[in-house]
Order: sequence, then C-alpha cells, then structure tokens
Amino acid sequence: MAFRHRPFQFEGPDPRSLAAFSGGRVLDYANWRGILTDYDWFIVCGSNLIEADFANSGRILNVHAGLIPSVRGLDSFKWAILNGNPLGNTLHRIDDQADAGEIVFQLPTPIFPEDDLQTLAQRHYENEIWMLTHFDLLLQKPSILDLPQLPATKRMPLETEAEMLRTFDTYKDRHASRVVH
Repeated sequence: MAFRHRPFQFEGPDPRSLAAFSGGRVLDYANWRGILTDYDWFIVCGSNLIEADFANSGRILNVHAGLIPSVRGLDSFKWAILNGNPLGNTLHRIDDQADAGEIVFQLPTPIFPEDDLQTLAQRHYENEIWMLTHFDLLLQKPSILDLPQLPATKRMPLETEAEMLRTFDTYKDRHASRVVH
C-alpha cells in the first residue's frame, strides 16, 4: 500500500472499551439470531462477510467510504479519485451484496484547492465517523444523490495506486470547491 487513506483500525481502544464509554455494549455475533428482535439497529464498523440471513434483515447499517452505487467495494476513496468520481460517504442498510443495500444518506466530501491527499483523506474519514455516530439523525432526513450504478471494485493494486497518486492534483483541480471556508 503506497497511501493509507484511513487510520489503521486495529490500534487504539478495543470495541468493548468504546462501547462501555458510551453506555453501549458489544454483542456476540455468533448469537445474532437470539438478539435480532431486541434491537432496532446494528451498526457495522468494518466487517468480514456477514451471513446472508442477518445481512438481509434490514437492521444493519454501515457507512461506506464511497458514493453508492457509483463507487462500491474496496478502496473506494482511491478508486473515486483515480476514476474521477465524486468523493463522499454513504449510510446504507447492508444486504448480501457488496455495498448494494438501500441508501439512507449520502454526504459528499468537500475538496479544497489547498488540500493535499492526506488532509482530504482525513476529512473524508472524519465525515465517515460522524455519519456512523449520528446515524439516528440521518435516518430522519434522508439525502440521496442521483448517481449511476457501476461495478464494485477490489483492493487497488500497488501499480494502480501509484497512478492514483500521480493523478490527484488533476482530480483536485477538477473537483475542488471554489468557496472560501
């Protein structure tokens, strides 16, 4: 990986400590059938494959680091830049397909002329976390962009990532907001 577009997610507080801090708790995935009706929502903050029955329950929310359905799959931040797509995050209900569930809310990531790739990646990640922690507010006021559906992507190969890094300034010039912030 030439560029880490998000913090390493296995450092820092463990999930049980975070949940305890906020008055929540971490639930045992193996027992999902036993607790499915006890909760309105389950929030996924990174995951391996989820059993289809659970994924299709309509109760699991995720924030994807791309604007679904145009930017789906892995390394969405990087693929959006390389392919010239708008950058943003999508709160969606997951289902058994890759980033194809019902879209609830989309938040474009603003791009400014003075951004470098790291500052843009940090803003994008902070928006993703904000959406996760404010999902209840976003559910009340959906905002969905009209975007074309494109195929899901796989992990970006290193050579392709190098190309994305080379094209960043052109991408930024094309997509940067001209509004003073």
